[in-house]
Amino acid sequence: MTILDDINRALENLKNALASHPERRMDLAEEYILRGQPRPYPVIGLAPGAERPDPDKPISVPPNLSPLERLLNCLYSALSPLEKLNPIYPVRRLGISPANLAASFGFTLDPATQYSPHGRKKTMDEVVSNGIPDPEKSGILPEIFEDLETTLALTPEWFKIAFPDMQGPFNLAHMILGNDALTSPYDEPEKFHAAMTIITDFFLAVSDRLEKRIGVKRLPKFPSHNRRIAECSVNLVSPRIYEEHILPQDLRIAEHFGQVAIHPCSGPHVFYATLRNLPVIYTEAGYIAKQSVAAGAISVEYALAEIGDRAIILSIGQELPVGSEFEFICRDLDRARDNPRLLFGYCGMHWTSKDWPAIMELHRRIDDYWEQKINPVAGENSLRCK
Repeated sequence: MTILDDINRALENLKNALASHPERRMDLAEEYILRGQPRPYPVIGLAPGAERPDPDKPISVPPNLSPLERLLNCLYSALSPLEKLNPIYPVRRLGISPANLAASFGFTLDPATQYSPHGRKKTMDEVVSNGIPDPEKSGILPEIFEDLETTLALTPEWFKIAFPDMQGPFNLAHMILGNDALTSPYDEPEKFHAAMTIITDFFLAVSDRLEKRIGVKRLPKFPSHNRRIAECSVNLVSPRIYEEHILPQDLRIAEHFGQVAIHPCSGPHVFYATLRNLPVIYTEAGYIAKQSVAAGAISVEYALAEIGDRAIILSIGQELPVGSEFEFICRDLDRARDNPRLLFGYCGMHWTSKDWPAIMELHRRIDDYWEQKINPVAGENSLRCK
């Protein structure tokens, strides 16, 4: 038995699971959402909050793997959520961390810290004088493109290939420049603009090469897979700084793609600024505890009010209250009667891995609720969660 045999067997297992469990297929849910049609299954994610690491337990660092081994691990990972009744995707997302592109500016990505960038922060003068990194050969991009070619060669057309986590111009600037990214719009706006232009040029160059190499047939259509700007660090600056110094680069990306998916990282001012100034097709909202975020969280109610009747996908991600998880989720599910462009994902910060049996039972209750009260095929029984 060779690793190629293992890959083929993993593909067959994934194919069989997709055929047997349409109720867990996020790719099918995304197709309904893109068409603006009600879907037959909720397809939601439920998970415990991050458990505190054991200080006496050493960090497990994976060994160097071959492209075939990385592909096999990806196929195993694509199927594993089904064990917990969570959504499955026939999609490979390339890359290893949010710092995928930051590595091209001279950083190493440390596996012991979830592949975060390590090394001296760069100055704006260095970023500008060095110019655009090679969009295929710098940093970890050779490994990303190698994984892309391996996946294209060894997997069928139904198994899609998504962009790596590209982040966005200001998130990348914050990784590369450190706190200078927060102060230089005030102190050295011209240098900051030049550095941001370099970073955005690189972002677009990598995007173009990925899109061309993946091809239309293998690229997922859902915008969060390949048209996404993450705005986490924008929560650390004012709306004015965003609109004057960061928005121009986001607009360049939006004009290049035609439309964008936004990860506002919960921040209300980021949510409003991006939705009001960019051609947004996808965004996110939901309750997150104050201690978990820098600038508060945009509520689902306010997000839907701002979206109005525009055909914008809203991914709802919320922390669950203790003791009323089912009722809390049902209130969101009820919104799908009037708005089919909703996604749902929830985290119980009070849950641990020991709670998985109860979490799976909650999954089943949610499935039943959707079938009886939300699914358009199930009739007009529209009693709401009390």
